[in-house]
Amino acid sequence: MIRGQLRWSVNVSAEEESAQWEDWSEEYGYLASEIYTDIKNNSHLLDVSDGNHAKWHDDSLAVMIVLPFEHAMAFSAESMINDFENSPLHSHVFAIISGLILASADAMDDSDYEVDE
Repeated sequence: MIRGQLRWSVNVSAEEESAQWEDWSEEYGYLASEIYTDIKNNSHLLDVSDGNHAKWHDDSLAVMIVLPFEHAMAFSAESMINDFENSPLHSHVFAIISGLILASADAMDDSDYEVDE
C-alpha cells in the first residue's frame, strides 16, 4: 500500500498527501493495470523451477508438486503395493497437497476475488 506509507515517510498534511497521490496515480497508475494483466495472462502457468506451488486461475486451483525421480519411482512402488498406511511418501505428498490447498483457500478468503457466474 504505497499511499498509506507515503504519509509516514514524509511529514505532509492529508491534503498534500492526497495531491501527491493523485499526481503519482496520473503518471504511474497504468502500472497497476499492466501488473494485473500480466498476472491474469500467466495465472494458468505452473513452472517446475518454482518448486511446489498452487495457483488460482479463474475459478480453478492448480496444484503442482515437484518430485525428484527417485521419489516419483518410490511413489509408484507404494501405489503398486497398495499399503497406504505404511507409505511415507504418499503421506508426504498428501501433506504437501493439503498444505497448498489450505494456503490457497486462505489467500482467496483474504482477497476481493469473486467467481464469475
